[in-house]
Amino acid sequence: MKNLLWIGILFISSSWLFFNPIFTSTEPLVGMTILIIGIIFNIVGLHKNKSTYFTNKFLILTIPLIISIFFIQYPYNIGIIIMIIGLLTHAFIKYMNYKNLSTISIGLLFSGIIFIIQSVSFFAYSLIVTHIHRVDFFSPLVSFFGNLLGLKTSVNNGIVFVQTLQQTYPFTSTLEKFGFYLWFNLFIGTIVILFIFYKKRDNFSKLTIFLLLSIAYLVIRYIAFIHIYTTTTDLNIFWNPWYVFLSFLPFSFVLIKLLPLTNTEDQYIIPKNFNLTFKQIISIIMIFLFTFTLIGSAGYYDPGQLKSGRILIDEFHSDWEDSTRPLDKEWYGMLSTYNYYSLAEWLNYYFDVNRNNETLTLSLLNNYDILILKCPTNSYTSQEIYAILQFVDNGGGLYLIGDHTDVFGMNTFLNQVSQNFGIKFNTDATYELGTGMLSKYRPDDILVHPIVQHVEQIDFMTSCTLEAPLNSEDVIVGNKLISEPGTYSTENFFRESTSSPESEYGLLLQVVAVKYGKGRVVAFTDSTVFSSFSFFSDGYQDFTLGTIQYLNRINQFQYLNIVFFTVAIISFFVSIYILKNESKQKILILFIIIGIIAYPISTSVFSQLNDINYPSIENHSDFTQICFEQKHSNFNISLQPSLSLFYDEDNFGTFYVWTQRMGFVPSVEERLDNALSDGDVIVFINPVKSFSTNEINKISKYLNNGGKVLLLDSIRNSHSTANELIGNFGLWIQVNFDYQRLFVDYNSSKNNLSVGNVTSPFLSISGGEKILINNNNQTFSHLVEFYNETSGKTGKLVVIIDSYSFSDPVMGGPFTEPDEKQLQIYNTEFYIFEEILLEDKL
Repeated sequence: MKNLLWIGILFISSSWLFFNPIFTSTEPLVGMTILIIGIIFNIVGLHKNKSTYFTNKFLILTIPLIISIFFIQYPYNIGIIIMIIGLLTHAFIKYMNYKNLSTISIGLLFSGIIFIIQSVSFFAYSLIVTHIHRVDFFSPLVSFFGNLLGLKTSVNNGIVFVQTLQQTYPFTSTLEKFGFYLWFNLFIGTIVILFIFYKKRDNFSKLTIFLLLSIAYLVIRYIAFIHIYTTTTDLNIFWNPWYVFLSFLPFSFVLIKLLPLTNTEDQYIIPKNFNLTFKQIISIIMIFLFTFTLIGSAGYYDPGQLKSGRILIDEFHSDWEDSTRPLDKEWYGMLSTYNYYSLAEWLNYYFDVNRNNETLTLSLLNNYDILILKCPTNSYTSQEIYAILQFVDNGGGLYLIGDHTDVFGMNTFLNQVSQNFGIKFNTDATYELGTGMLSKYRPDDILVHPIVQHVEQIDFMTSCTLEAPLNSEDVIVGNKLISEPGTYSTENFFRESTSSPESEYGLLLQVVAVKYGKGRVVAFTDSTVFSSFSFFSDGYQDFTLGTIQYLNRINQFQYLNIVFFTVAIISFFVSIYILKNESKQKILILFIIIGIIAYPISTSVFSQLNDINYPSIENHSDFTQICFEQKHSNFNISLQPSLSLFYDEDNFGTFYVWTQRMGFVPSVEERLDNALSDGDVIVFINPVKSFSTNEINKISKYLNNGGKVLLLDSIRNSHSTANELIGNFGLWIQVNFDYQRLFVDYNSSKNNLSVGNVTSPFLSISGGEKILINNNNQTFSHLVEFYNETSGKTGKLVVIIDSYSFSDPVMGGPFTEPDEKQLQIYNTEFYIFEEILLEDKL
């Protein structure tokens, strides 16, 4: 019966495929079902073991466990919940004297321990797979046994080429294709089994057998999947959680047959008694210190010594994403917005920015604190590379911005510099795994890197991936990603077909930071997102400020991470030495319980330290901010370079970007309070959600203090709530009907036969001051002013009743070469902002 633990551990390990969004979106119900089945197998597997009651003192452990549930993220707290259920179940069984059922609680506790340790081990898994994807040393094994099993293969540069009647397929050997995540969790479960149930002299031999069986099985499994792919050409089989899970079921039976679990003397999970001695109290302190400092070694970021913030943007080596030509009201077309002018202007509000148009030398770089190398289309000389290295070593900050597939050779040129810091920009392109859509990144809630701690979300527009040393700081690790190799056979180096067996997938590095001497380096992989057409959306400006703030520091306490790690190792071995005479079960429980207590404390401490050391930065120059309020409005600001967006009548991306042509800074605000506090102008578009009395009072106060509000509505907005707001200020929008007669063969010089009427609905405004009137004397826009005698400021409420004219189907996209009609609409937008709303600021 005990061999059923192999199946139980497989089910528990497989549940992570559905809980953790590494390859696919989460399926909690499926994951929980598989987990429960695994627990049942463990209960049955432990049924014939010697079952004993343990002291009720252990029930006190439920207190810290329950508290920790609220501080540890889902799904990593599931193991804690299982342990709580196990402890309470044991208490109930003991109270009812159902000794024969005590295996239920033991199985629950055993399963909870495994799940907790697998949760903790995910950090190690993430560290391994983000820095090591390719395992080319397995390729010869795959090729050799593949040929024996019916494939026709060869190996070149670590790639296994499989020839079929139709074509030759290139297969890269990666940890993910071998099913490493599920195997890694099985490996953790195996260590727990050996540690709890077997003596030290048996552990090494059994673990060796497990590893040898694993290598053989993983290679054969991969060969089987290659067979399936060459038949179906469905790459999904490699990451689909069901395929992965089912493919490991035979492995559990292999383990049952070749690595059977036998009964042993130590068959309990929780010690019978738990009496704390002085030595054990010391060991608890050391375990807490171990956990605290281990987390600190990974989660503490040196605040460094703040510099002046002098930035140099290198234009000398780049013919792409130019930052020099202004985004104005005269120049239109793709290059007018597909550039870095807005990025440079935005940075100039916070720092001192200059452009470089000459060879990079150390004497030049010594005048600056941060060097930005973006999208190079020309190579760097050895003298320039040496100057850059010296600049960073002396305390300079280096920002490297590349892009997908080595387009224009920019990654090749960047690698001339980055490889000196252990960083490599790969020549690939990333997409969301399984869908092929563009990927999104959302930071975790705890211990995020200072660069992204003020970022809510980043939408990538096709990045490349990075290779970086193990000691690098992984700023953004994308999940559910697939990496497609680039090609030189297409214009933008994208492959015509995606999802080839040569691709890599899973957790992939998209942004890294490295400390070098006294300076710092940040590598970013998607240059498009910083273009003027998209820069003020999707968190790009916050990410940029976070990056520059991080780079604008000289390393000061970088050695503390090593100190933390050293203390953690010493504390671990001291605690083990103190507990050397205790049972293995007691040692394991102490580490789990104290670790669970220490984890939320340590993460909170280091998160607070990072917040204090890297606060939000304040601008030193004023700018005019246009806040597009989304809580009450019904509009989209989608700025990805796709022609399909130009036909979405709810998309106002071009109207949004065109505020930059007037020198303003636009933002999308999901909360009204943020718009009221930050906005020089608040824009409501097609309001559909009700305004509360409190919100109306806040807006009224904002207007009376000199704020500006622009409200755009449309006859298409059938659920408009505009009057709920503007009705409080003497304005009102009403629906009117224009009755028009219809004729057959109409001729103005003859009497025409009328066949009937049609009705055309349209909006009109009453109240306030008419400011825009069409040639039929119909009002397009009204204005109400709010003069504040104390401050001398004048607030303004402008209402426009044709929002559709400013949508993308009419204005075109941000790359549009406008016709005369579109130019007139552009001029209308410019007039509303410059001549009506903000005339006092210009």
